[in-house]
Amino acid sequence: MASSNDLYKLVGKNLSKLRKEFAIGTQEQLSNDTDLSASFISQVEAPNVDKGISLETIFLISQHYQIDIRRFFDDYEKLLDK
Repeated sequence: MASSNDLYKLVGKNLSKLRKEFAIGTQEQLSNDTDLSASFISQVEAPNVDKGISLETIFLISQHYQIDIRRFFDDYEKLLDK
């Protein structure tokens, strides 16, 4: 069973990937567009930091950039196999 820390890391990795895929730009650009702090985004995306992110924040980002919210959980099945 995956831990919450594993899930936070997965969401952070996917956020980084989605920023590039959707041409959102830098963490700073995401910060400016969503009023989230750049340091928070940096912590969420850092592979060695277990920074939690709320569903509300994921909804905010997904709605702002019209990203299917399920994309933040890509590869979740692999966590279940652990």
